[in-house]
Amino acid sequence: MIPRKQFINKIIEITKNQNIKYQLEVEDSGSSDGGYLHKSPYPFDWCFIGIACENIHSPHEKVHKNDIIEMDKIYKILMETL
Repeated sequence: MIPRKQFINKIIEITKNQNIKYQLEVEDSGSSDGGYLHKSPYPFDWCFIGIACENIHSPHEKVHKNDIIEMDKIYKILMETL
């Protein structure tokens, strides 16, 4: 249940051209709704974009403020360009 590499490369190119900081992750466990999108009868590209999180889904969840700022930049530019 992973997005097409060609689509990921397009997102990476956009973020690099805009000097937006990011990191890639391939999870070995857990999931997102992307799996359900992937099984849709309608073909379309998708990619889960989120921030690094410590203690996810707990009262002690932590994220770095700069990661939130960069993720917001990614969302904005992708909405304009994709």
